[in-house]
Amino acid sequence: MMDIITQYSYGPILPVTILIILIGVLAYQIIFSFSIFAPLSNQPISGPFVSLPAIAFFFMVGFISLHQFSRQEDAKQALSIEVSSIENMLNAPDVNNAKQQEIKVLLKEYLRASLDEEWTGSRNRVASSQINPIIQKLMGIIYAPDFVCTQNHRDNHCVSPLLGKSYVDNLLALSNAHNKRIQLGQLDSSPIRWYICFGLAFVAALTTTAIHRANKISAIVSLTLFMMAAWLTVAMITLNYSPYGGPNSIQPTPLLNIEKSIIGVTGK
Repeated sequence: MMDIITQYSYGPILPVTILIILIGVLAYQIIFSFSIFAPLSNQPISGPFVSLPAIAFFFMVGFISLHQFSRQEDAKQALSIEVSSIENMLNAPDVNNAKQQEIKVLLKEYLRASLDEEWTGSRNRVASSQINPIIQKLMGIIYAPDFVCTQNHRDNHCVSPLLGKSYVDNLLALSNAHNKRIQLGQLDSSPIRWYICFGLAFVAALTTTAIHRANKISAIVSLTLFMMAAWLTVAMITLNYSPYGGPNSIQPTPLLNIEKSIIGVTGK
C-alpha cells in the first residue's frame, strides 16, 4: 500500500493526515468518554508531566529525520561517484584499443539499463538484471592479462599500467556506488520506528487533552495545536521518505547528460 502511495510526490501526506486526525479524535473521545478520567476535572495532571510525552515524541521525530536526511546525502554522494567513475572511463586517453571501444559500448548499455529500469522503472528499489552481467563483462576486459602493457607484452592494443590502474579503480568505484544507490533506494523493511513515533504522538495527545479535562474548549484548542505541530513535522519527514521519491528527490540528470553526450558522438 505504501509503495502505491509513494509513487506520487506528495502521496505520503495522505496517510499521515488520516493518522493524525484519527489520533486526535481518539484521544479526545477517550478522555471525555471514560469516567476514569472524570476526576481530572478537579485534580488536573501536573504541567511538567504533560510535557514529557510530547518531548519524547519530538525527540523521536528528530531521530527519524536525521536518518532520512543522512540517506539523502549518501544518495547524492553515491550518484556523484557513479557519474565521475563513468566519465573517467569514457574520457580515458584513446590508444586505438578495440577493448577501450568495447568498454564504452558496455558503459552505454549500463546507462541505458540503469536509467530505464532502475531510475524510471523502480526508483532504484530494484536492481536491473542487466547491470551485474555488464559489470562482469567490464571486469573481464579490464582484468584481462593482455589489457595492460608489460615488459613482455607491449603493442598498440594495450594500455599503460597507470591507465590500467585508473580503469580498475573507476570500475570498482562504479560497482560500489551502484550497489549503494540500490541499497538507499530500498524502503525500510521495519516499520517499528513509525509505530513508536505515532504511539508517542497518541500518548502526548492524551496528556494534552487530559490536562484540560475541565474545559472542552481548552482541550480542543490545545489538542488541535499539538496535532497540527505533529502533522507538520511528520509530513516533512514522509516527503523525504525515499531519496529518489518526493518533491525533493534526487534526479539522474548527470547520467542523462552523459548518455546524451554518448549518443551525440556515436549517433546511436
